[in-house]
Amino acid sequence: MTVFTGTQLQSLGRLGRSWSVTAVLLVGASIATYPLIYTVMAAFKTRSEFASNRLGLPLHPTLANFGQAFERLDISRLLLNSFVASIGGVVVTLVASLLAAYAIIKLRVPLRRFAFFLIVGSLLVPFQSIMYPLYDTMLAMGLIGQRIGLILAFGAFGLPFSTFLLAAYLGGIPDELLEAARLDGANSFNILVRIILPLSIPAIASLTILNFVWMWNDLLLPLLVMGGGDGKTLMVGVANFRGQYDVNIPLISAGISVAIVPAVIVYLLGQRQLIKGVVTGAVR
Repeated sequence: MTVFTGTQLQSLGRLGRSWSVTAVLLVGASIATYPLIYTVMAAFKTRSEFASNRLGLPLHPTLANFGQAFERLDISRLLLNSFVASIGGVVVTLVASLLAAYAIIKLRVPLRRFAFFLIVGSLLVPFQSIMYPLYDTMLAMGLIGQRIGLILAFGAFGLPFSTFLLAAYLGGIPDELLEAARLDGANSFNILVRIILPLSIPAIASLTILNFVWMWNDLLLPLLVMGGGDGKTLMVGVANFRGQYDVNIPLISAGISVAIVPAVIVYLLGQRQLIKGVVTGAVR
């Protein structure tokens, strides 16, 4: 009979816990990625094959669904609309949130705590509860159906979380550094551009990725602002695909597969920067 020492038993215990954690993470990852895998597999199946083999791998992969999706959906135009809205929304969000966080944390403006509470507190307001007032306000301003309207809406809804994250990050920048710059004659704008902005690159990069993925994938806000007009985003176009044509799941899956590619690419390219920004913010 094999007898284990105390050190060996501890090593076996750590190994067992490590395998247990790995197994749980694998199960969670499988559950999270299964809908994506199912959609991509369906996109390469014919309609008859999907009806007879819903869960299995495509036996005779085809690209015909992607060709039809590009033709029927006019994906090139929808991709352009989505890029303009998402990139514009990200820029507006980052500029507004950086200015707000800088003013609240480093400029000591009056009522800064109350302003911060109002901005971050809006995260608790469900979007569904303000859909009608938002639509009515934007309609009165002539922003419904306009790309600038969607960009401003994205910026408004991205502001609370972005301000919260940047405020936490800026709180870790020593005030002595800013005071030294002021003694050298730098004004608030110079400090923001030359000190705050370079030091905040990790947090800004993280917010860029998170906000782009959210804005690209969002359906409800673009549908409310743009409707089904020429300026609708790709996600809205894919969502309307089912109602406009027949229920062809492989065809719809092809449209969805194309729609998620840019978001996946942005996330994969910025994955390191995203993790770096989150970890740096946590350490600060």
